[in-house]
Formats: sequence, C-alpha cells, structure tokens
Amino acid sequence: MLLPEMRQQRELATKDIVVMPGSARVYLSPVEAVAGTFGWAVSVTRYLCEVAAAQAQRKSVAVLFCRDTLGQGYSWLETIRLLGRALPEMRLVPCHGFSDPFYWPELCDAGAFHALWLPLRENEVRQSLGFVWEAEKRLAGSPLEPSEIAPASGLRTFQRLARGRSGSLRASSMTQTAR
Repeated sequence: MLLPEMRQQRELATKDIVVMPGSARVYLSPVEAVAGTFGWAVSVTRYLCEVAAAQAQRKSVAVLFCRDTLGQGYSWLETIRLLGRALPEMRLVPCHGFSDPFYWPELCDAGAFHALWLPLRENEVRQSLGFVWEAEKRLAGSPLEPSEIAPASGLRTFQRLARGRSGSLRASSMTQTAR
C-alpha cells in the first residue's frame, strides 16, 4: 500500500506512451501528434527493463509493441503475457502488419487492450489512445470530458470523417445540414 505522499507524487508524475518497436520500422509522428493532444509524452525503448525501471519516475499508460519486441523467438501470446507480467498497470497495444497471423480473442484473453495496424495512421492511433484515455479516466474516477483535456480541432466528428485525402469535404451537404 502506498503512503499518501507517495501516491500524490506518483499521480503528479509525467504520463507517457512507450513504443517498443522490436525490429519493425515504426514511424513515430502519428503517435507523437496524438499523444501530445492528450498531454502525454512518447518514449521509445528496446528493452523491457528500461520501461519497468522508468515507472518509478513517470506513469506510462500504454505500450505499443511489435511481436518481436522481446526477441525473435516469441509468439504474440508469449510477448503479451510477458509484457503483462512485467508491466501490469500498462495497457498493451500490439502493432501488427496486415499479414501477421493472430487470433484477437486469444490476444485479448492474454491481456491485449487494443491493436493497431502498421504502418500507424493518425486516426487509428487517435482512436486507440482515446480508449486508453477513457480507461485512465474511469480508473481515476475523473469527471472531465475529453474535450476539456484534448480540445477538438474545431470540426465536428462527422466533419472530420467526411474529409478526403486532399483535406476538402466530400459531402458539403452533410456539414451544412448539421449547422
């Protein structure tokens, strides 16, 4: 059991998202952009012992990792189980390629919180970290809404979804009817 001073110190510690890429090429810009909107930093490490040791100074809320994060010989289930034992308070988010074979119910039962496809896309990272944020909020019993911590970019959700690759609205009538 933590003493009140230790608990308060831990709550004030910087929160972050840990990325353990293994041998995969992971572009961090989508993670950094989205994590920043939640007030989280992003740290990258290749060693589990570094993540576990850093928990004394800051609270990591999630770890994004690839199958070979702990070594080439580990399966998805083994990696998730080992990470879950070493980092029991962190949400585990496996990052997999389109052709990586896995069975989601097994990963979930092993302790996976959510999953992301590689290459990482900002909208998918936003959804996943939004789930992490909501879980953290519920755990803390916070009455804050996401917009109070990470204000929207000025567009309504359906407007953001209607944006095409060029950045222009595809269905202008959809945005006009909502006003």
